[in-house]
Amino acid sequence: MSSHYVILGNGPAGNRAALTLREHDPEGDITIISDENIEFYYKPRLTGYLAGKVAQERLKVRDFKFYEDKGIRLRLGQKVSALDLDQNQVLLDHCETVGFDRLIIAAGSTERLLPSLAPFKEHLKFITSYKAVMAFKDQIQQANEFFLLGGDLVGFRFSSMLRSMGKRVTMLLFPDAFWPFNLTDEMLKNIEASLSNTGTKVIPRDALAHVETRDGKPWITTRAGIEQAADLVFSFNGLIPRVDFAKGSGLDIDRGILVNEFLQTNVEHVYACGSCAQIYHPGIKAYITSMGWPNADIQGKTAALNLLGESRRVESAPRKYFDLEGVQIKTAWWDDIDSFDI
Repeated sequence: MSSHYVILGNGPAGNRAALTLREHDPEGDITIISDENIEFYYKPRLTGYLAGKVAQERLKVRDFKFYEDKGIRLRLGQKVSALDLDQNQVLLDHCETVGFDRLIIAAGSTERLLPSLAPFKEHLKFITSYKAVMAFKDQIQQANEFFLLGGDLVGFRFSSMLRSMGKRVTMLLFPDAFWPFNLTDEMLKNIEASLSNTGTKVIPRDALAHVETRDGKPWITTRAGIEQAADLVFSFNGLIPRVDFAKGSGLDIDRGILVNEFLQTNVEHVYACGSCAQIYHPGIKAYITSMGWPNADIQGKTAALNLLGESRRVESAPRKYFDLEGVQIKTAWWDDIDSFDI
């Protein structure tokens, strides 16, 4: 009797897991469930698409026919609301249940909304999904004044993209925007100088006090008393694991779903990988979260192989350097996906 493998998430971790399962189990039933209404796509290319430098068709990694040929069922636009691990069921938001024999959770991450920014969420935009980008692409083309809160790696790339389009950019730089990674004071100083030299107005070591609408535009006030209008306001403060649906299921959860070095959760036949997982690192005796396409791909393959009975410890992608206008920031989760084997 064939197994039914269910994978939650349609990003690089989930897709690599599905392909690995199919390679090693040609007869098994494989279902990918995702709340997004699009096939597997290149999320790092969204900023290039917004700038008109990447065609829409180049966003997609694979089309429906690829999955059909592989015998992998795609269930898109299906939001998972909860897990019933006693009955081996995934509960969907529209009250349907999907049974499984083995489960891989690769739900990814979402925008990190700081508590101080929560009261102003209606004024903020995020670049975290295809749907969101499609909703405000035209607004970006028409706008001239941009105010960016935070300053993670996606924010820096977005700022560079806006400057290439001739837009005016102000960045209120938050020191902890790279969470869960930490920057030193020297790195922050270099980043501030680099951004300023390229035409971005930088407001360092300040904080947002208020955002309101005046004459149809967002109006920002900082705690230091700086006031400035903008056409659009974006928040870039890192990412957090998407695990709300798993709370109360019996899985051990901290920031993300806790797994061992084999990516196994505390529940048999349930594995987690990608940026929704916190992986135990025996060397430092602590759980760590890894971000980025290369790590997600490696973890998806590892989770699938271990689910099938192997015992492989997860590895990290080789460390890279993100170059911000000449300032190099060491990171293992940012890479040029055009040169990565998918």
